[in-house]
Amino acid sequence: MIFFRNISIKRRLTLIIMFVSIASVLLTTLAISVIGYKTLQVDLLTQLRVSASIVGDRNAAALRFGQNDMATNNLDTVFSAQPTIVQACLYDQSGKTFSSFTGKDFSGSSCPTEISGISGIGADRAEVMQPIVNAGDKIGHIFIESTLDQLDQYIKKQITIALTVASATLLVSYLLAVNLQHTISRPILSLADTARRVSIEKDYNIRAKSLGDVKKEDKNELVILTNSFNEMLTEIGQRDQQLKTQNVALEKARDAAEAANRAKSQFLANISHELRTPLNAIIGFSSILMNQLFGTLGDPKYLEYAKDINDSGAHLLDIINDILDLSKAEAGKLTLLYEEVHIGKAINKSITILSDRATKGNVTITTDIPKMLPSLVVDRLRFIQILLNIISNAVKFTEAGGKVHVSVHTEEAAGQPPQFVITVQDTGIGMSQEDIDKAFQSFGQVDSGLNRKYEGTGLGLPLTKKLMELHYGAINIKSTLGQGTLVTLTLPATPPPGVEYKAE
Repeated sequence: MIFFRNISIKRRLTLIIMFVSIASVLLTTLAISVIGYKTLQVDLLTQLRVSASIVGDRNAAALRFGQNDMATNNLDTVFSAQPTIVQACLYDQSGKTFSSFTGKDFSGSSCPTEISGISGIGADRAEVMQPIVNAGDKIGHIFIESTLDQLDQYIKKQITIALTVASATLLVSYLLAVNLQHTISRPILSLADTARRVSIEKDYNIRAKSLGDVKKEDKNELVILTNSFNEMLTEIGQRDQQLKTQNVALEKARDAAEAANRAKSQFLANISHELRTPLNAIIGFSSILMNQLFGTLGDPKYLEYAKDINDSGAHLLDIINDILDLSKAEAGKLTLLYEEVHIGKAINKSITILSDRATKGNVTITTDIPKMLPSLVVDRLRFIQILLNIISNAVKFTEAGGKVHVSVHTEEAAGQPPQFVITVQDTGIGMSQEDIDKAFQSFGQVDSGLNRKYEGTGLGLPLTKKLMELHYGAINIKSTLGQGTLVTLTLPATPPPGVEYKAE
């Protein structure tokens, strides 16, 4: 099989045709030889039995009257002219050897002592033992042993014939195979050559030579194969042209998207500067009015309005910062300053910042933070920003009297590095799976149907997800409408590879 894999299809077809021809001739010759050999065996035994009957009849009188010399002369007369006879033996009625003949080339032979069960062809001798009957009485037996020279000569003759016929068949089958294989190999080689040219030149307009009428149905498999191959090239060429057209369109769309992204980044950079400057002034002046640094304002309503101005300005500034952070994260331009952070202190600081909001909303925040937690290597400000986004959302969407529970633990799965797992569980309004998917999209804020304490842009979760990914972490949300939400933050407990950080 390995030999066949390494030769051309032309030689394969030639060898197959020759092999089939030689095998057919040899099998036929073998069958004829076996039948002839079996026939010769039967003929040889028949001749020996006929000879035994004739000799037995001639020596019946000698056996009956005990004329030993007469019997010996008869045996010599009959068998001396037959070189294949090894020996012939006459036995009297009692089973004793009465007379015998031994061929001149077989002087060492001796008559069998037993006269029963001897008949047939052995490895190198043919033997016949049969009774001599005279006037209805069994008066003795005759035994004849012969060589198998006749069979050996037949076998040699058949071998010579088989070799001669096989040689002639080999020559004829080779000549026929060389001429006949072209009808199969040429179309296949043409297909192979066409496929090679298409592969090298990348030209799908090349076609294999058609072997039949394309418009008519043909039962010749090679014709079908060639026509199908050409049809395949036509389809590939059409698809290749379509892909080229689509690639041109995609390149234009990519260039347009990149230009739009650059324009967006430039716009955000410009607008952030333009917005931050007046917002900082608004926040600063409203803070001065709130604190009445230059004297009392008189009517208490002024203080209330000043506080509203300050809160609105701060809220707008937070939104602008979120938009800029998300844009930087999406563009891969947000850099992190790693340092060791005590995770419990960071959580408590975030809860302290949000405590006033939770108190006003009558929401209870509880924690479960082990005392002996190792330090976490993160960007401190961004990590607190993540915690504030998640915990503030839990507080915001939990109705009065509800609870928010924050817990931390470490876990280490088999074959995995250790991780910090932070969970934030609330008893708020919850979300459906569709709402969860929407919440992770930029500006994809979920409409809860409730009066929110604070309006939002829908940037909190998308920004949190980006920040978690930058920290080699992950965020997962499970929620049920009307029952609450569980947010799980997973962060590596070991420093990210190749990261330089400041020790705590």
